[in-house]
Amino acid sequence: VAAPPERVLKAFTDVDDLKRWWFAARGLIEARRGGVWALGWDLNEHGFKFAGMGTIKSYDPQKRIRIDPLVYFSPDRGIAGPFRFSVSARAKEGITRVTVRQDGFGEGPEWDAYYEGCVKGWKESLAGLKNYLEGVPR
Repeated sequence: VAAPPERVLKAFTDVDDLKRWWFAARGLIEARRGGVWALGWDLNEHGFKFAGMGTIKSYDPQKRIRIDPLVYFSPDRGIAGPFRFSVSARAKEGITRVTVRQDGFGEGPEWDAYYEGCVKGWKESLAGLKNYLEGVPR
């Protein structure tokens, strides 16, 4: 991504940014160790269709954020979690390499389906993050 690491990480901790590139409907994020990280998507008259909530285990605004534990709620797959989620950003020659890691998955068909959804979803989401931070119109 052609953006500095601190800007990349801000895109994961600023609710207004998350609304723009990840299409979160609402959120509450306390960007500090021990802070809350909670997002809801697809708001309707009954509430959120999807939600993710966790605790920020570690945070360096220029290098990494780690949320542990994280729990995800989906009407299709129920509740997934707890697991770990982290984003790291490392700059080299004006370009930042963004690494997203989710681990701590359980075993079984529900976890397999969640994992496959993550693989597909992160490819799309990270492309959207790159376009957003580089000012590419949608």
